[in-house]
Amino acid sequence: MKKTISFGKIDWYGCGRKINEVEVDVELKDSGKGPELSVCADVWNARRTDIVAGGQILDELDKFKYLGGNELFQKIHRLWKAYHLNDMHAGTPEQEKWLEEHRTWRGDYKKDCECLEKAGLLTVRIKGRSKPYKYGSEWLYWPIPEEDLAEIKEILA
Repeated sequence: MKKTISFGKIDWYGCGRKINEVEVDVELKDSGKGPELSVCADVWNARRTDIVAGGQILDELDKFKYLGGNELFQKIHRLWKAYHLNDMHAGTPEQEKWLEEHRTWRGDYKKDCECLEKAGLLTVRIKGRSKPYKYGSEWLYWPIPEEDLAEIKEILA
């Protein structure tokens, strides 16, 4: 299931005119592991011939007064933060929580591994697996709780 939702126009450039339409694509697809969520946004130029910003920009869009107060946008923003690409986690919830709380850098896998090793979390046990899991050795799937999955499906309906 996929849906493109228009949130009207914003003043992306801060020029005093709302000329840039905002669209958010929400997609839920079923893999062999379970439902996977993908969310991305586009901000269009005034003539709608090209985008001026796109991708994982929901945090930036949230700063705009209109979108910050839009209930549907806020629901999507929350779900995006929690579950976007929930089939592509480098770590277990424990590993990623530790990094989130202690990381002062971004996008440095080697540094992530070094710090997890110092914390004794580089290799951990995952319930139901015979071998320990080393951070980043494969993409892990994190399931979406039923309540949030129902909310996603309601948005897509």
